[in-house]
Amino acid sequence: MQFHRSGGSIMNIYTRWRPRDTSARRRATFAVAALLLPSLLPCASAQSIRGDPPAKETLWLVGNEWKLKTTVYESAKLSSHPVLVVVLHGDLLGVFSVPPTTYHYVFADQATKKLEDVVVAAVLRPGYRDHSGERSDGDQGFATGDNYTPEVVDALAAITEQLKARFQPSHTVLVGHSGGAAITGDLLGRRPSVVDGALLASCPCDLVAFREHMMRMQKDNPLWSKPVRSLSPQELVSSVSPRVHVVVLVGEKDDVAPPSMSANYAESLKKHGVNVTLTIAPKLGHEILWEPVTYEALQDLVQGLKQSGQR
Repeated sequence: MQFHRSGGSIMNIYTRWRPRDTSARRRATFAVAALLLPSLLPCASAQSIRGDPPAKETLWLVGNEWKLKTTVYESAKLSSHPVLVVVLHGDLLGVFSVPPTTYHYVFADQATKKLEDVVVAAVLRPGYRDHSGERSDGDQGFATGDNYTPEVVDALAAITEQLKARFQPSHTVLVGHSGGAAITGDLLGRRPSVVDGALLASCPCDLVAFREHMMRMQKDNPLWSKPVRSLSPQELVSSVSPRVHVVVLVGEKDDVAPPSMSANYAESLKKHGVNVTLTIAPKLGHEILWEPVTYEALQDLVQGLKQSGQR
């Protein structure tokens, strides 16, 4: 394994207001989770970005009987076999309101400007909505690590396979941020032949540890103790293919998915014989998808795959 170190109280509104109908109760539960949960989204206003960058094309692909919105961006020049990069967002995108920008679309667009010969497909996870208000099929869950289920992982694997058939890439890379990183790790273990490389940014890679950590952070909020069917990347390490190239990136000051979770996952991959690079980025927190270190990590991963000649 390579190790890099790069340059007032909240009211419990759920107990004060108990809505009668199920849909209202679900919205209230989302509100509680959102108020209690530290922000998991990059700050769009700080980056002076509103809205989504124009895409090359928008696809609605079916995975596990769900129709998922997939927004595609391309480098200015493409070969007949470009590198395909599939991007997954975190858990709070558009949960309680239409987001001012769809942050993984911005990442995808910028990646095509920084990297040559890539097609970058930003997938809207099951049940989530983007800046336009459009929503993928499925259930987004309660944003408590509860929607990394086998069905979700299989759906995203199917979408990735369809994108591979469409673009005929030389290599395929999966990029995930936060909850999207957890799903990326789950896919590596559950469907090990789908991708050649993966970048996991701010990963809650140990689901049990992550949910216990959030329980402590939120003073025993019961949402985090509710049983879930989610998969945990840490528990699937033994099924990850040794041929895959993995980059694990985490901010030194990440208090949502602390660096120890990424470090332990990377160490487990190393013991399993996987080519893994761990980078702990100084002074950065959880919202690192737009940071230069993330684009640099992706570029290094893509270049490494090209130089390996492995397909």
